[in-house]
Amino acid sequence: MLIYKNNEYFCEAMKVTKNQKFDFETLVDRKNIGNLKNMVCSEAVRAAGLLSYNGAEADYRTAPSVIRAMTERVQNGLFGFTLADDAYLDPIVWWMETQRGVKIEKEWIVPTLGMIFSVATAIRLTTEPGEGIIVQPPVYHRYEQAADRLGRRTVYNRLTEKDGVYSMDFEDLEHCMADEHNRLFVLCNPQNPTGNVWDEDTLLRVVELSNKYGVYVISDEIFGEVTFRHRCPMYAVLPGAAKYGISETSLGKTFNFTGENLANLIIPDGELRERFIAQRNADHFGSIDPVLHAAVQGAYCPEGAAWKDAQLEHINGNAEYILAFFREHLPQVRISPFEGSFVLWIDWRALGLDEPELMRFLKGEALFELDEGTHYDSERGSGFTRMNISCPRRELEKSLALLLEAAKKRGWAR
Repeated sequence: MLIYKNNEYFCEAMKVTKNQKFDFETLVDRKNIGNLKNMVCSEAVRAAGLLSYNGAEADYRTAPSVIRAMTERVQNGLFGFTLADDAYLDPIVWWMETQRGVKIEKEWIVPTLGMIFSVATAIRLTTEPGEGIIVQPPVYHRYEQAADRLGRRTVYNRLTEKDGVYSMDFEDLEHCMADEHNRLFVLCNPQNPTGNVWDEDTLLRVVELSNKYGVYVISDEIFGEVTFRHRCPMYAVLPGAAKYGISETSLGKTFNFTGENLANLIIPDGELRERFIAQRNADHFGSIDPVLHAAVQGAYCPEGAAWKDAQLEHINGNAEYILAFFREHLPQVRISPFEGSFVLWIDWRALGLDEPELMRFLKGEALFELDEGTHYDSERGSGFTRMNISCPRRELEKSLALLLEAAKKRGWAR
């Protein structure tokens, strides 16, 4: 039951009990529900009863508080037109302050039909057909897909890499922003697939360039709560960022909701917010899904926060297990530093294989199914893979044992 007390949101039924335990070891059932990850999994991996480590969705169930809230809404039986009322907005404000360390105002929150829908809306709002959007490969490929579908160019400001560590090339970024035909920069933080969490100093340099050249910045912060070393700054609320800045937030990664069409944008600047809402509505936004209205309430509450923290501990443990495995058995394979998200960016180039050969080894011999690096950088991604590690530990142990066996047969592992 959702209640308010002293202008503060909380959920009486979703308080955290002492020593509450959450289950990250039971596999979620993907069969016969049209699940994309299951349907694209190779037959050999599926037949062996193994996990695929591609995609970016967890292999365990979402938070119990989310499931209860959605179940209660379904059983209520009303699925009418649904707006962002205080019962929806207050939990978001609470979550951003307690989990992201950012105070926002309710009027800054703009619901949309998902992250890429929001990117597409920003593209339509800020550019004309034939103009460019700036992205930073290696990066999530659906930004470019959205630009292609809308008849825009994609301009690459590639990240620089040294010993597996990635950083922004600000000289090139300024060159890209100085071109009057490039009016939108799509920022990814935490960065997918490298795992970087851009700090405030880095982002303030982006703010400076954005203001200098009048370039809008939409910051995809879908992994914003999945961090391990330091918090992910919210771009749109940084000093000087508001005039051109939009931050995207979502249940998508933190609560395993990538199949649901919902995001909440944070747009502090009133003029920009009004323009974005007008474009969003022109793009045929109508109503918040009533069941997702409940999901936000079930996620952004004390129990949801406790589940999120327990999940981070589990994911970090998986990362440490994987890093120890590669250090011991395949030290020539490099993994980029893991600061945020639940994907690892792995550099296999020391094995001397091109991408087709690498995929034949991983998928065919080791039954170790990962995302190809060229999905994230078509020119320089060969020899890399992205690995989703939001999975039960015992499944990970089985897969790494098979990888070790296959690598030993090749003479690569010790």
